[in-house]
Amino acid sequence: MIALVSLFALVPGVAVAFEESGAVYPRVAASDMRQRSLPEQISAVSNPLWSDTLSVVPALAAELIAACRTGDAEQVKRLLNDGALANGSDANGERPLVAAVAAGSAESVRLLLQRGASPDVKGAIGLTPLGMAAAEGRNDLVGILLRGGARPDMPGDNRGTPLHEAVRYDHAPVVESLLKSDPVIARYDREGMHPLALAAARGSHGSLEALLAAGVDPDLPDSKGLTALYWARRFERPLAEEMLLRHGAVREAWPLHVD
Repeated sequence: MIALVSLFALVPGVAVAFEESGAVYPRVAASDMRQRSLPEQISAVSNPLWSDTLSVVPALAAELIAACRTGDAEQVKRLLNDGALANGSDANGERPLVAAVAAGSAESVRLLLQRGASPDVKGAIGLTPLGMAAAEGRNDLVGILLRGGARPDMPGDNRGTPLHEAVRYDHAPVVESLLKSDPVIARYDREGMHPLALAAARGSHGSLEALLAAGVDPDLPDSKGLTALYWARRFERPLAEEMLLRHGAVREAWPLHVD
């Protein structure tokens, strides 16, 4: 029988490579051992879990999604411990995270993200989990998703970002939370409007004030060269118009440059 002895030195800040062979070596002092640094980044363990391709366990996937729909966090935890995949899907392509956000279960969302669920998958209505949470005004879920790696600029099928969705339903606290993640404001939805223009057009006054207070340019043009001031006047939003003028808006439109 061949005996293998692995020796290592506990030296702060330095990883020590193990030397293995069929021989048994005498004990040596830690100061006499040869040390060599090991790579700190190993792709197999440093990459996000959702980047790995894993097979789906159909029965457990269906059960997990059902538990997410009802917001049963304890059942979600049990199924994940039994081998259900946090990033799996059922026969209809539904994902657990989407179901958990739709149910408004913060604990289920947290568990799924901790177990490797992709934060940017889309649901049946074409929104990402972050977009769904923003549309519902669930600032707690927005925070969990952002900390779990959700991209604040990830668009839905309507090309609107989570910030568009928060503005659409005038969830000012969510707008403030999303702005802290430094999103690109000049992102256009299907109608070519950025969040500031959308807030002015819809009269989403809380969201408009949050955007302007955060330093968004009041004269920022949309994809057609039109500004939020134009849209406030176009849809007769006098309070939005007054807010824009108070924050320095001076233009309704910018000339479009045609090459």
